[in-house]
Amino acid sequence: MIKNHRKNPKLYHALLSVALVFTFVLSVNAISAQHADALYFISEADAAQEAAAPLAARVVVSGSPDAQVRFSPGQAVCITSGSETLHTEAYGGEGVLSLLSRHGITPSPLEMVHVDLSGEEVLVELTAEFTCYETAVESVAYTTLTIPDHDRPKGEIEIVQAGQSGTREVVYELCYADGELVSRQAVEEHNSTAVPEILYLGTLVEEPAPGDTIRSVRTNEDGSGYLLMASGDSLHFTGSMAVQCTAYTTGHGGVGTVTYTGTTVRRGCVAVDKNVIPLGTNMFIATESGSYTYGMARAEDTGVRGAKIDLYMDSYEECIAFGRRNSVAYFLD
Repeated sequence: MIKNHRKNPKLYHALLSVALVFTFVLSVNAISAQHADALYFISEADAAQEAAAPLAARVVVSGSPDAQVRFSPGQAVCITSGSETLHTEAYGGEGVLSLLSRHGITPSPLEMVHVDLSGEEVLVELTAEFTCYETAVESVAYTTLTIPDHDRPKGEIEIVQAGQSGTREVVYELCYADGELVSRQAVEEHNSTAVPEILYLGTLVEEPAPGDTIRSVRTNEDGSGYLLMASGDSLHFTGSMAVQCTAYTTGHGGVGTVTYTGTTVRRGCVAVDKNVIPLGTNMFIATESGSYTYGMARAEDTGVRGAKIDLYMDSYEECIAFGRRNSVAYFLD
């Protein structure tokens, strides 16, 4: 509270003598002293003056890199406590507690003294709760930016920019209540000097994993391109063809277990018109809409004519469910 200092001259002289002995500074952060909006805890009491030390430890200063708070002669000061405000001038070399004592002002046990030196007029606030900010320079490790390279074998890495750790400015919000710091959290980051590491990571595979589907297609001017798979893998194709697909399986329509090329029928074995798609051609087949992916296939059987492919299925029920669908066959290396 703000009181008339003439009503308590003993307290005034005791605090004044204590305040002029020396200043002990403890910064909140080891590197905060380098910044204009750093916070400092100020003690103007001699260590031997145990009665005054707890009061001095509750003085918090913001807005200046210099924790040695000594006012210049005639410095304008505004002191507030609740709804009460006092405008005054400081004596040359006077400290915060000396100023308060000279005006008969004594913080209550739960109050802190917040001193803001950022403006032309120094603001001294007696309050149980307040929020202020400090900026600290902290070390920061470099981050890694990984760029998928669909033209590079899977797992192969090329570093195109080396990473370098640096520093950054972190703004912390500090909340005080009843004379204690109750929270301190980072709210902003600025001016990072760290340099990110940038690398290319190969995703190209010869055959995608079973069940993998196409996420997107990149086609070159010559008709070749890459299938970018949902898994993150990539698959190179030399060309593609729109085809109409049907399904077949053994035991129906006279289909046996041996293909035209002498292999045993199985999923992935497909029948083609060998004059349109050469036998032995490796493909990746999916419907035009992307609703169904047959996946890896090899032309090993015949029995169709034109731009058509008959897909081997494991059961007759699968054949019926598939029916006839417009698809795309991507020809692989």
